[in-house]
Order: sequence, then C-alpha cells, then structure tokens
Amino acid sequence: MKVKPLILFLCLPLAALAQLAIHDVTVINPRSGEVLRNVTVLVEGDRITRVGAAIDIPRRFKQVNGSRRYLMPGLWDCHVHLTKAGVESFPLFLANGVTSVRDMGSDPNEILAWRREIESGKLLGPRIKFSGRILESKANVDRMKREGGVEPVDRIRYPIANPEEARNAVAEQKRIGVDHLKVRSVAGLETFKALADAAHNAGLKLTGHALAAPKEVIGKMQSVEHVIAYPPLDQMDEAERRQLFRDMSSAGTYMSTTWVNIDGSVLVNYERARALIEDTKGKLDPRRRYIKGYLLSDWKEQVEEKKDPEQAKMEGVLRAQLPSFVRDFRQMKEEGVHFLAGSDTAVTLIYPGFSMHEELEIYVKQFGFSPMEALRVATHNPAEFYGIEAAQGAILNGQVADMVLLDRNPLDDIRNTRSIRAVISRGRLLNRSKLNKMLRAVRQ
Repeated sequence: MKVKPLILFLCLPLAALAQLAIHDVTVINPRSGEVLRNVTVLVEGDRITRVGAAIDIPRRFKQVNGSRRYLMPGLWDCHVHLTKAGVESFPLFLANGVTSVRDMGSDPNEILAWRREIESGKLLGPRIKFSGRILESKANVDRMKREGGVEPVDRIRYPIANPEEARNAVAEQKRIGVDHLKVRSVAGLETFKALADAAHNAGLKLTGHALAAPKEVIGKMQSVEHVIAYPPLDQMDEAERRQLFRDMSSAGTYMSTTWVNIDGSVLVNYERARALIEDTKGKLDPRRRYIKGYLLSDWKEQVEEKKDPEQAKMEGVLRAQLPSFVRDFRQMKEEGVHFLAGSDTAVTLIYPGFSMHEELEIYVKQFGFSPMEALRVATHNPAEFYGIEAAQGAILNGQVADMVLLDRNPLDDIRNTRSIRAVISRGRLLNRSKLNKMLRAVRQ
C-alpha cells in the first residue's frame, strides 16, 4: 500500500525538542496589554523558562533572530469540527499560527486517538479541547438519516428525545472524558433545562446554540455560539439590551462568534460558491488547493443546498438582520462580555487555519475591538474559559511554548497576523521553510 506523503510527514517521530532562544524580539502579551521590546525568550522542552532583557543565552540553545519581528501567543480557533476537517487540517492550523482548537462536535474516538498521538509527539497538530458528539434533538437526527448525505451522522450526533435521555447523554459524554458539551437542538425547554442541570452537576461546561430566550440561556450555558438570540433583539430598547449583556457578563457567559462563517459561507451565493468549489487549481482563491477528501465532498453537498429557494429566502432575511447583530456584539463588548473567536471550520468555504485571520479582522473592523483586544479574544480568553490561564494564553515564565513569530506588527494592522515567520508548537520550532513543506504536503 502506498502511504500518502502528508501522512508520512505528520507521523514521522518528532525530534527531541530543541532548546530555543528567540532574541531581540518584540513580545506582545494580549493578556496584560503589555508590549516588551528587544527582549529574549528562552524555551526549554515545551515550556517558556525566561522572558526578559539582558539574558545570557547558553551556548547549547538554538538561536532565532527576532530583530524587527513580533512574538505573540499561539492562536486558538474556538469552533472547529475535526472529524469533518480531517487530519489534513492539522498542518493548516499550525501553518496559520493556530496552536490550539476547540472541537465543537466530532467522533470522540477519533479525536481521542488524535489527541493521544499529538500529546505523545507521534503526530504534529494543535492542542485539542473537545465536546464529543453534538447533542441533537432525536427528531433532527432522524431527519438527517432519512435525507442521507455524506456525514457519518451516528458518529457525530447524539440523539436526545426527552429530559431523561439528556441526563443519560451527559453521563456518557462525561465518562468518555470530554472537555465541554455542545448542544445544537433540543426537543423543548424542559429537555434543555435538564441538559443544563446535568452538565452543571457533572462539572462540564455547556456550549452551543442559544436554544431558549436569552434570560433562560444566561447562567445555564457557559458559551453561546454564533448569536445570543435569533431573530436579533430588536424588540428590546437599548437600556434593556445593555442590562441583558451586563447580566451575561456577570454570569460569565462567553460569546463565541463565528462571523467569518456569515461573510465567507452563508451569504456566498450558489454560483460563486460552486465556482470556488470547482476551481481545483485555486485561481479564484488559493486556499482551495488545500481542500480534499471527505471535507470536499461535504462542501459540495452544502453548496448544492444553496439552490433550495427556501434557503435563499432565509439568506435574504439574515442579510437584512446583520446590522442588528453587529450592534448587539458591539454593545456586548461595551458591557464587559467576554468573547471567543472561532471560524466554524468544516462549513463550506471556511478554510482550516486561514479563516481565523479573517475572523480577527472582523473583530477589529466590524465589532469595534482594538487589535490588542482581538488578539486577547483568540489567546487569553480560551485559556481563561477552561481555567488553564496559568499554563496557556500568554508569553510568560512557565507557560507552554506555543507562540507565533511575525514579520509585521499586528497592533498596527490586524491583518499582519498572516505575516508568519515561524510557529513554536509545544516547544518545537516550525520555521518558514518547515511551514512551507507542511503546506506543500497537504496540496500534494
């Protein structure tokens, strides 16, 4: 059997982690908002051991020239679906500086196997937090199976018909060892409440779609995906909305946006989407060259659904509602709500790793965040969400060595997060040459 070059590349045993010294670099710490110039960062194993000026670099350390460059913590993508994206997505995340991901619905056996291999050093990929299967109303799961399609529904969706089944689902997911739960649909309010109570009792964070009125969701869900309410909160006046968002902030409910999904997928019309899918050489969008296998099959199916007149009608309604959603996100920020940035990787035309840079750009251009604030959303906030900020999310002594070295300053222009010179993942240096080899392996 001929083994694909990509799999060979990903599965080659990793060399012993080098001892690194990144010197004369500007360090950007979004957690504190601090910028340190002309400092040295020492890495031993998978940890940062020293950060500061005037550090004597031991001779055994491999030196990386950071002069006129910028070092920031590795990015998180807080909404991905790895079973659909496949192992081929791992180098795409890393090459784009995404060193950690939050999986929001996949085959748990597959994710656990991948995570073990990544953590043991047998596989090169991002750190993974995962939810296991998506908790879904049984009626929806039955419909999906009747309609057919390429998705392996039984591996990805967990059907729930009533409160008792909701409690059983939480117990099973807890036994598997998930990091959080993801719910997409439920049979009714009582089932949602049972699910939320069971998650709380199990010590698991409940994430997912807002399946009830905002006042029911706040306090019961630890992160809400996409929007806090649909349709938007136009029935409330500004004072009511702001009070709701202050309550959201007080309850510690995070807002997990995936706006790049709206701009880059949902509102792309059928003709344009089909042209992008059929452009195998990437002339319209060079990122298309990296999409193959199951993910491409799923994308093609999603694109064909755009021909449905009802879907086109819904897209028109959504387009008219966009200003209200942007207003809500801006007011949430002003009232202290914490955000998580995610791409919804596996949705049509959302490119693993690449699309996160677009999401950060949206935070700055549409939601009113400064570049530093946007970087905080994608570095510190996810670590804070999981209570692991002592180990991740900043460039400090003792933190894990997940970092991105940039040629240009992202604080001048958030688009500069794309100017990646090197990525450090678990202490392993992936310079520009290695990153290019990884990308070529995916294309081939």
